[in-house]
Amino acid sequence: MPKRMWNTETIGGFRTKLSGWYRRHRRELPWRADPTPYRIWISEVMLQQTQTKTVLRYYDRFLERFPDVQSLARASQPELLNAWSGLGYYRRARNLQKAAVEIAEKHPPFPEDFRTILALPGIGRYTAGAICSIAFNKPYPAVDGNVRRVLTRLTATRGQVPESYFWDLVSGWIPRRSPSEFNQAMMELGALVCVPKRPKCRRCPVRVFCEARRIGIERSIPGPGLKPAGKRLRIVVLVLEQKQRILLSRASTASLIPGDWGLPWQLVPDQESAEETASSLCKTVWGGKIRLEPCATVRHTISNHQITGFGFYGKAEAGEAKARTGDGFRWEKRESVGNDLTSSIFHKVLDKRG
Repeated sequence: MPKRMWNTETIGGFRTKLSGWYRRHRRELPWRADPTPYRIWISEVMLQQTQTKTVLRYYDRFLERFPDVQSLARASQPELLNAWSGLGYYRRARNLQKAAVEIAEKHPPFPEDFRTILALPGIGRYTAGAICSIAFNKPYPAVDGNVRRVLTRLTATRGQVPESYFWDLVSGWIPRRSPSEFNQAMMELGALVCVPKRPKCRRCPVRVFCEARRIGIERSIPGPGLKPAGKRLRIVVLVLEQKQRILLSRASTASLIPGDWGLPWQLVPDQESAEETASSLCKTVWGGKIRLEPCATVRHTISNHQITGFGFYGKAEAGEAKARTGDGFRWEKRESVGNDLTSSIFHKVLDKRG
């Protein structure tokens, strides 16, 4: 049997089977219930490099705090980053706010033009296509990793091909009448059925169109993607307390851990123990010696870095030397200290400390 030719008839049959499956099996996701451009935009940015099950824990809460473009544009950065805490890749949140400010000032309530959306901070071709197709039902392709994998198997594509290859395919397949449903169905197929390692071909509604399945290579393509090797880092985090107040330190602009304020922390150099680094850091920020006790060991991921955080607790009695304040340090009441901490690694340490 020759390799399948994707003509008008074939594309029509493919769309029909795919749409029927999607209507029966699609997941109930909060942004699908009310697909306004703002809600679709927030969901797509959250879903970049983050699993859907994780996004579902944060999406509704984020929308409650920032229900529209105007509220997002007005938010303080600490408030924004605190709402984003746990999703990682904090540049996404900063770009969200930059784009919100631009929309509020130049394109309220939300731009509908593809090129205008594409020009916003933090928005690439995929996100612009997703917003235009899902929220405005315009026939723009939206090719993410799931869609790329589906297309690769459907056409049995092997070897390196230009990115434009996939965009051109979807541009030719996407229907004029229901582009929103088509793009979401393609994404859903890749997320639920045409998965990376063990595709569920028997459950696939479009398996009769799949060239990779026909020639028996569906499990070998696409080849396993290789992520850049991340760094494994060790840090110490200090919980220093005096008179029921916790010491906070201001983050540098190039800090690995996001947020304006955090608990004092430092990378543990190679060949040095966490205890040694904690003692040295304590002398730097405290100006004297206090007894430190290990209080937590936590695991954390920031971008591509795997971090092990070692928490140490120290309590200074009244009359002992105080840490310097006003020079990037300040004290905060114990009961409210969590309000100023953006990164969840600090919350993890405090939670284990109790």
